[in-house]
Amino acid sequence: MKRYKKLSTEELKSFPDFENFTQEELENEIRVLESLSILFYELFMKESLNDNVKPLKQNQQHETEQRHAA
Repeated sequence: MKRYKKLSTEELKSFPDFENFTQEELENEIRVLESLSILFYELFMKESLNDNVKPLKQNQQHETEQRHAA
């Protein structure tokens, strides 16, 4: 499995609205983002195992996008 690089406080601080965060606030936000990404990954994998996730072809819209376009 590929190892992913953890977001640094310097990288996070480069995004809009994060430039004035303290070091402690940045570290907390990184922990929150990391927890959310793990949660989303686990949910995605659970759905993938149930065959509910079907990959989109390059020019195909997701069903929710099709409903909003109509």
